[in-house]
Amino acid sequence: MTELLLVRHGRPESGMFDPPLDSVGRAQAGALGRHLADEQITAVVCSSLRRARETASIAFQGHGLEPVPMDGLREWGLPAESMKYVALEHLGVDAPQTRAIAEGRFMDFVPERVDVPSFRAAVRESFETILAEHADGRIAVVCHGGTINAYLSQLVSIPDVFWFHPDYASVSRVERKQGGRVVIRSLNETHHLLVESE
Repeated sequence: MTELLLVRHGRPESGMFDPPLDSVGRAQAGALGRHLADEQITAVVCSSLRRARETASIAFQGHGLEPVPMDGLREWGLPAESMKYVALEHLGVDAPQTRAIAEGRFMDFVPERVDVPSFRAAVRESFETILAEHADGRIAVVCHGGTINAYLSQLVSIPDVFWFHPDYASVSRVERKQGGRVVIRSLNETHHLLVESE
């Protein structure tokens, strides 16, 4: 059996291309690492974007595993220099992106220049590669909200590429059963972040 932990990166700096994590994001990655410290992680794969690489390094440093970057896990399949990252927390409540997320209009959040079929295909291929390379074990895959959506939507035949909003440093779990079927076990686990803030 193979279990994949789909981890969204921690909160990054805003207003720049390929940003690093900000102080909140580093704390989120640390909380995630403490939460998963007793789980037997056998490999760590991450998006090649900086915010995912940093989250993977912080969260899984105690497991002694070197994160393996994979371009196919990048957000929206876009190159790092093509889009400045702006965290929703830095936008006003009336910003179109903030309102779309608050109202559950998740597809409105997908940038117009994204080639959705190509993005979904690249994400599917990336996860199929990860599963092919790991016959069993528990693999952490640190990537992005859009990437997580694109993979999970295909598992359950949801037509929208973006259908829920994973929180920063959240965990969603899928499991490959005997016979090869991949099923969702959980979505958007954030208990570790709530505990840390209490």
